[in-house]
Amino acid sequence: MTFSIRSIRSVVLRSALLRKSSYVLSALLIIGCQPSPPTAEPVTAENSETVDTPLIITADSITMTPDHILSVKPTRYQPSLGLQGSIKPIKKVNLIAAQPLTVEQVLVSKNQWVKKGTPLFTVRRQTTQIKPTLSPNDSTDIDVSLNDIASDNEKLGVSETSNRAAPLSKKADTDANLTHSMVTENDENSDNVQDATTARQSSNLVTVRASFSSRVENLSVQAGQQITADTPLLKLSDESELHFVATLPIEAESQISVGQTVNFTAEERIDKFTGQVSNLKAAGQPTQLFVYVNVVNNEVSRHQILPGMKVIGRVDYGQIEVGTIVPKRALHNVDLTVLHAPPYKPLRSLSAHIWIIGQDQRLTRQPIEVIEYDPLTKQYLIAGVSNDSLICLANLPIESEGKKVMVS
Repeated sequence: MTFSIRSIRSVVLRSALLRKSSYVLSALLIIGCQPSPPTAEPVTAENSETVDTPLIITADSITMTPDHILSVKPTRYQPSLGLQGSIKPIKKVNLIAAQPLTVEQVLVSKNQWVKKGTPLFTVRRQTTQIKPTLSPNDSTDIDVSLNDIASDNEKLGVSETSNRAAPLSKKADTDANLTHSMVTENDENSDNVQDATTARQSSNLVTVRASFSSRVENLSVQAGQQITADTPLLKLSDESELHFVATLPIEAESQISVGQTVNFTAEERIDKFTGQVSNLKAAGQPTQLFVYVNVVNNEVSRHQILPGMKVIGRVDYGQIEVGTIVPKRALHNVDLTVLHAPPYKPLRSLSAHIWIIGQDQRLTRQPIEVIEYDPLTKQYLIAGVSNDSLICLANLPIESEGKKVMVS
C-alpha cells in the first residue's frame, strides 16, 4: 500500500501516540501488579538506539515501520570555525653569528629578564677570517647578525609585527656581511650601532645589547668560546605579549577577518580565554590560510597562559542558520568520536550521509555536515536537510537510492 508524504507524517504521528498510550497502559499494569515498579523512559526513535524491525526490500520499494522515520526538527545555530595552535611570544629573536667569533664575556644568564639596551655579551672578531681584499682596519665585516628565525612567520615569509622588531630579510641579511655595526631589528637602536662601531674601531670588540625588554632563552655560549659562522648565540622573547597561529583551508578566508573575537581554552586550564584575530596570511602548497590570534592580556589570562601551551578556540562568522537534530543512527559514513569530548564541536564540520524521504516518497542518500554533539540528549546537530523532508533512520544498503518508501 502506497502513502503520500503527508500520509507518512500522519502515520508516524499516530504511531507515536499509540506507542505513548501503550506505555501508559503498561505502566498502569505494572503499578497494579507490583508494589515497587522500576521506572523507565519510553523508547522512541528520537531518544534511543532502537532495534530495527525487519525491512522488506524489493526492486523498487522498501517497506518499513514508522519507527524508521523521523520528522525534521529545525533548530537555530551560529556557524563558527575551530582554531588550534600553540602559544608563542609575539616578539622574539634569535642571535646568530654571521662569521667566526670569540666570546669574551657573557653578561646575562638563562631565564633572566632584561630591559631594552641591556648588555648581553661581548664578542671579538677572529681577525684570521677577515677577507684578504680588505685592510685590517676596515669595518665592513660584521660580527653577529640578528635573525628572527624563531618565528613560524619567517618560515612562511611573513613579517610578524611591523611596529615592533623588523626582522632582517631572509637571505641577504642572514648570510651577507653587513656594514660597520651590530645590526639590530629596528631603527631605535642607533645608539647601540654607534657603540658597536666605536668598539670595533678600537679593539674589534662588540657589545651585543637587547633590542627590546625580554627574557633570555637558549643561552648557548660561554666566555672564551670560539664559535663558527651560523652558530646560535641566544634567544630573546617577550612573554608579556602572546599569540597562537591556526591553520584553516583557504576557502575560509571569506568567513574570517582581522579584529574578530576568538574564545579559546588551554590545556590543563578550566577558565575560558579571549583572543583577537590580528593577521591573516595565505601560504603553502596547497594554499592554506594562517590565522594569527593575539591573546587578550587581562586578569584571567595574565598568570595562566604560558608559551608552549596548546589551545583550541572558535570564531563565529556569518548569520544565524537553521539545522536539525538527529540521533546517531541517522548518520552514516562518519567517525563521531572527536565530538564526544568538550567542546563537543569539531575543528572542521564532519562530512556524513543521511537517508532522506522526499516529497515523491523516494529515498535519497544526501551528504550533510555534523556541527555539534549534545552530551545530555546524545543527539547531533546537522546542517543540509530541508524542513519539508523526512529522515529515514534505517541503515540501508547503498542500492536503496531512488526506491519508494512503503509504511506498514
